[in-house]
Amino acid sequence: MKITLIRAEKESGKEALSTLEADALIKKLKTETKAGHVSTLRAILPQLEGTCAQYEHIDKLPRIYPAVEYSRTQEGERRMKNYNGLVQLEVNRLSGIAEAEYVKQQAALLPQTFAAFCGSSGRSVKIWVRFARPDGTLPTIQEALLFHAHAYRLAVTCYQPMLPFGITLKEPDLMQSCRMTVDEQPYYNPSSAPFCIEPVSYTHLRAHETG
Repeated sequence: MKITLIRAEKESGKEALSTLEADALIKKLKTETKAGHVSTLRAILPQLEGTCAQYEHIDKLPRIYPAVEYSRTQEGERRMKNYNGLVQLEVNRLSGIAEAEYVKQQAALLPQTFAAFCGSSGRSVKIWVRFARPDGTLPTIQEALLFHAHAYRLAVTCYQPMLPFGITLKEPDLMQSCRMTVDEQPYYNPSSAPFCIEPVSYTHLRAHETG
């Protein structure tokens, strides 16, 4: 499974796109870069709260897109290549690392958790939950949006009762992302068992939403 990283270069306005195998990405998360942007961000965030200011080098931290692998067309446009079946849940506004570690431990109790790691602020956790069809396959890009919307709702329903902190609810979106972060001990289970969604379930969802 390949995970996409996209970084918008502030000065040139260009977009740098790259992909990493999931194993390589999780390994990358464990070590701060030489520039130390994540550590600096965490250090100055308390000073920025309540202001319109942001970390001046925030654009140096690429965004990570778990749900879809992207590529470039011959014309240089971004396009969706593969759907990964990963839903991202976010638990935000934690007091710090101790609460983040607890959320990761709780997420690890479910076999469908593909990964759980501390966000770039140091006060959030991103949980990646795996989904598939009953036969183990994944939807096509054309089918992915409806499948993903149903998967997101199911993930929230299953994970929220296990957590003492609220999951930040988002509109289900294939473009859900998070900033590059550092977590020396991320939870990672490449053999996670996906939640299975019957095709009839998201077909019914489509009929309900369009009706």
